[in-house]
Amino acid sequence: MKETILSVGIDIGTSTTQLIFSRLTIENLASSYMVPRIRIVDKEVTYRSEIYFTPLLSQTEIDAEKVKGIIEREYRKAGMKPEDLQTGAVIITGETARKQNANSVLASLSSMAGDFVAKGAGADRISEEKRIAVANIDIGGGTSNIALFQKGSLKGTSCLDIGGRLIKVENGRISYIYPKIQKLAERHGIRIA
Repeated sequence: MKETILSVGIDIGTSTTQLIFSRLTIENLASSYMVPRIRIVDKEVTYRSEIYFTPLLSQTEIDAEKVKGIIEREYRKAGMKPEDLQTGAVIITGETARKQNANSVLASLSSMAGDFVAKGAGADRISEEKRIAVANIDIGGGTSNIALFQKGSLKGTSCLDIGGRLIKVENGRISYIYPKIQKLAERHGIRIA
């Protein structure tokens, strides 16, 4: 039996934040009297928000009010309300997940998305179907997250401090350098200004 549900994914990353609303078609692949085996069989993105720089109060704290404002504004633009959705996820990744108030930000936003977390790109499924090891690498703004699957089972995860936005340039000038990159450059005698 197939069912269509509405979902939201809220990604609060090291340097950017974005929302995506989707219509998911799910199907129970198990036969009667068996434990349900639910699989997403179709996905349609119905709304993709702008990409925002993740607002911070400091190098150690997320600006929770501004993040909430972004999410509320994008819900309105999408014509959605939290009660319209059957499932969703709020994901804080990379350096943002290490901020002092990351858990409280997650808790305050959970009512807007729910607690479903998908395995994403399908690395688990490919690994299971082909009976091989597959690594899924998510390169974000400040970190790269790796999930290793072996024959469909998650074997381990790791996070590297390497990403696409460790140096921020505005109007042709460097306006931000990730502190670990600054230290690395200094250690090698490289002056970044």
